[in-house]
Amino acid sequence: MPLEPKDVRLRIVTGKGGVGKTTIACALAVQEVRQGKKVLLCEAKGRSRTTEFLGTRSASEEIREVQENLFIVDMNPEAAIREYALLMLRFKPLYNAVFENRLIKTFIRLVPSLGELVMLGKIWFHEQEQHLDKSRFDVIIFDAPATGHARLMLHAPQAMQTTVPPGPLRQNARLIQELLTDMERTALHLVTTPEEMPINEAIELEQAARESLGIHLGTTFINQGIPELCDEDLKQLKSTTLPREWAALKEVLETHALQSRDENQLLQELPAKMLDNALQIPQIIDQKNNRQTVETIADLLEAASHGE
Repeated sequence: MPLEPKDVRLRIVTGKGGVGKTTIACALAVQEVRQGKKVLLCEAKGRSRTTEFLGTRSASEEIREVQENLFIVDMNPEAAIREYALLMLRFKPLYNAVFENRLIKTFIRLVPSLGELVMLGKIWFHEQEQHLDKSRFDVIIFDAPATGHARLMLHAPQAMQTTVPPGPLRQNARLIQELLTDMERTALHLVTTPEEMPINEAIELEQAARESLGIHLGTTFINQGIPELCDEDLKQLKSTTLPREWAALKEVLETHALQSRDENQLLQELPAKMLDNALQIPQIIDQKNNRQTVETIADLLEAASHGE
């Protein structure tokens, strides 16, 4: 099953906290780099989680290259607003006079979704950025906030267009909205585990993406699944008599088989469109560090992209 759309430039990765979305985002970035692409991996207030999984030094507000063709940046609303204001004003003393004013800073914090919008604006800027007459980055992977916050963030461009007067901010919101809703440029990747709450949150965000956000859904990642035994294998396992020292192993296998069956029943609650374009990532427990786990998942993504 190939990852779709293949030539997308912005991949947004989100899911309930704890489902492994940062691991998947890092694996996507590594897999894209293997294809010879120049990749920017963005994390939203991630506290350097991406660098923890990539085994590099901490990310910062400045873009930096952590390996050949792989760049990372840690984004937060305050830094994004400062960068946006400097781009608009083009004069740092004027920025300091206006935006470092205590009353103005308080007002900015009260503007709904401004920080989220400006972080998306930074992503839009880098998607448009040119270097030597070509795009600076071929692909941008956005390790977005967890589903609830991600939904508010992705709605911010729409909200801003209806709440601010005509001007640069509204125009920028429109451009960001065009990027998010262009299925040739952007895909939303939902990450879930085969558990009730993560699945429910994934279903809610899929519905929002389809009905109100207008964002194209890419591959859904079902993380930490247990491979299912077919009925014949399970029957054979139950009927097999093992020496006493192997009895505990048989019990573990039977427990895992039942757990896998329960998980697959839960997954059937996902919309058919998500299941048809889903990739299951099995539990990976034998890796020595986070980077090895990322590389293993990148291998799975690469195999899926070639239909293996």
